[in-house]
Amino acid sequence: MALRPHTRRRVLAVGLAGCLLAVVVDQAAPGATAPVRRVAAEVFSPVQSALSGGDDANSLARQRDSALRDAGDSRANAATLSALRTLLGSAPADGRRFMAARVIGYTPGTTAGTVQQVTIDAGSADGIRTNLTVIATDGLVGRTVAVSTHSATVQLLTDPDSAVGVRVGAPGMLASVSAKVPAGLPTRDPGRLTLRIAGTTQAKVGDRATTLGSIDQTPYVSGVPVGTVVSVDPDRGQGAPTAVLRPAVDVSRLDLVGVVLPGDRQTRPTVQGTR
Repeated sequence: MALRPHTRRRVLAVGLAGCLLAVVVDQAAPGATAPVRRVAAEVFSPVQSALSGGDDANSLARQRDSALRDAGDSRANAATLSALRTLLGSAPADGRRFMAARVIGYTPGTTAGTVQQVTIDAGSADGIRTNLTVIATDGLVGRTVAVSTHSATVQLLTDPDSAVGVRVGAPGMLASVSAKVPAGLPTRDPGRLTLRIAGTTQAKVGDRATTLGSIDQTPYVSGVPVGTVVSVDPDRGQGAPTAVLRPAVDVSRLDLVGVVLPGDRQTRPTVQGTR
């Protein structure tokens, strides 16, 4: 039953007056108010139930809250499944077995707006160990550097201490990528990296860099997109041609990632990437 506002105020005023009267009488003669309290309880309990909506309203509120939680869980599960399908169909995951994990924490960098490391919700219990390649839909994220039972720390490509061997451009020139800027060159925009060519040929704007790979494919597997050249540095005595690289992955927006697992492809229970 719903009460109109002016009716609700009138009932509350009467109830308050009754309560005050009972308090006064109770102080003067405690035993005399027992029947009054019983009558008041019988009279005002239905009113209180009406004001609060009663058990039916409480039940409806609980059902509403449960439905909202279920709807939220369904949307979250659908979003996760969609992200996993996208990762499975991506070039970095093609033909690779990986453990899907979600980013649950991060360590900020020294420069405003930058991130150095992230924490993921998969660890040794899931087959994760240190020095494994971490990928996202668009390319390389970084490598695992610390592992606990149910979580792991990932050193991002943008970490100042990170360095990755790559091949760049159509000729597949050897180069390295890091967040450090050679002396004499202008500072980079947040998130931009430095590409240093191993030879004397300069990279061109638009050239793409992919991982060179490592012995036993650790810490980096080969052929994962790393980034794209967006500008070429002038020769200022840095010792080798350099350029500015835009990472393939925006690490400030990481969510679902994949940790590429080593070992026998047939024996480890993981996700198989297919194109």
